Amino acid sequence: MQYLESIAELAGVRLLNPAQRAAALRLLAELPGITVTGTVTDRAGRPGEAFSITSDFHGLPTQYTVIIDPGSGALLGYEEVLTKTAGRLNVTIPAVITNRSYLVAEYTTMPR
Repeated sequence: MQYLESIAELAGVRLLNPAQRAAALRLLAELPGITVTGTVTDRAGRPGEAFSITSDFHGLPTQYTVIIDPGSGALLGYEEVLTKTAGRLNVTIPAVITNRSYLVAEYTTMPR
């Protein structure tokens, strides 16, 4: 699960080129426990492929998911969903506890 979080963090601070995106996807494909959740529509209405892992590493059973654009390999979104219990939180299960959408990622010219 930490790997999915790390991929999401990286995508938030750096624009990955196609070779870097491919390397990140190869890494995800080789990690134990990662499953293909299937074709989904992200929260911005875009189709993508979801890859998930479920863990209670942070305390509560949580499904960590990245959504990838199948054409470009770009990260579209990242979510964490409580799956079995909310502990002391007053939320209904399943409960989205983290959601990130990556809408625009492009190079720009440096300001002078």
